[in-house]
Amino acid sequence: MELIKILNSHAFAQWIAEALAIFFLLGGFVALAVGLGLFFRTQKTLRLFDSMNRWVSMRRTTRPLEMPRDTRPAVLRHRRLIAAVFILGGAFALYGLIAQFDMKAVIYVYRLDFFKPSFATWVVDSARWILILGNIAAIVIGLALAFSPSAVAQLEAAGSRWYSERQVTRGADDLRTPLDQRVAAYPRYSGLIMMFFGLVLIFTFGFMLAGAR
Repeated sequence: MELIKILNSHAFAQWIAEALAIFFLLGGFVALAVGLGLFFRTQKTLRLFDSMNRWVSMRRTTRPLEMPRDTRPAVLRHRRLIAAVFILGGAFALYGLIAQFDMKAVIYVYRLDFFKPSFATWVVDSARWILILGNIAAIVIGLALAFSPSAVAQLEAAGSRWYSERQVTRGADDLRTPLDQRVAAYPRYSGLIMMFFGLVLIFTFGFMLAGAR
C-alpha cells in the first residue's frame, strides 16, 4: 500500500525524470569524448576499441543446465514416500482451501483492498480455485503413483519432451563487429556524428536539469 503510494507520487516521478536526464547527460559526454578521440586521435581510439572487444560465450556457461536428466528411477524407487507426500499434502491443502478459507483475511494480508472489492474478490477466488484443482491433481497423481506406477510411467513418457534452448539460440551470441568495422573505415566521419549527437544530448538534458532546479 505504502509502496504504491510512493510509486504514484509526484516526487518519485520527478526523481525518475532527473535520474534519466543525468544518465543521458553522462551518455552525451561519453559520446562527445569518443567523437573527439576518433577525430583527433584516430589510431589510439581504434586500438582502445579493439582492446575492449571481448567475446563471452553464454553457451559454454549454460551447457550444464541444458543436459537432460532422468529422475524417473529415483521417483520409482521412492514412489510410496512421494505418493504419501502428494496425497497428504494435497488433502491438507484442500481442507484449508475449502473449510478454513477466509476471503477477507486473504485480501487484507496481501493488501488487495487497494483495488475495487469486486476485482480483489475475483482475483482471490480465481487463485483459490486454481489451487483447489492443482491439489486435486496432486492427490490423483499420488494415488496413481502408489497403486499404478506403470500408468504414471507411461503418462510421463508420453508427456516428456526435451527442448534445447542451445539449439534454438545457436549463433545468437557470436561476436559481430559490423559497426566497429564501419567506424574503423570512416573514423573521422563517425567522430563528427558522435560529437554532434553528444552535444545534442548535453545541451538538451543539461537545460532540462537546469530548468528542473
